[in-house]
Amino acid sequence: MFGRKSRAEKLKEQATSSSLIPTAAIAGFLSGTRPIAERLLYDDDLRDNIRTFIEAARKILDEVNDESPAEIISKLWDDDKLRSQIEAATAAAQQGSKRVRGEKVKEKGGSGKLFFLIIAAGLAFLFLSPKTGPEARRLTKQAIGNFTGE
Repeated sequence: MFGRKSRAEKLKEQATSSSLIPTAAIAGFLSGTRPIAERLLYDDDLRDNIRTFIEAARKILDEVNDESPAEIISKLWDDDKLRSQIEAATAAAQQGSKRVRGEKVKEKGGSGKLFFLIIAAGLAFLFLSPKTGPEARRLTKQAIGNFTGE
């Protein structure tokens, strides 16, 4: 009334002006997520990549669950089925990430770099995990000692 603001209007202005996250930042974030959300909704190949990745990862975890580091390494070395599941998960992750970014995806091609990174991450997990790390480091020291003749 007569140019004066009600208490509710003042509180509303204070709430919007003292926000922890600026409205422009939220709008920018949401505008960036729209293309990704649309791809997830309408791109059948992307959904297939995600499904393939999850299924392959689940099979890999079922194979190596509750095993010692030595058994996991020997399975990775000897088991062609496990290796093919890792390659399938790697390829699905690589293609899915390209599809989310809107890049063209080659259906055939090498995924050697990503496969190497996943293997390296798995080995790092074996050596750095509190559960499997000490045993993995002990086995590695023992193997290197046998190899060098110490």
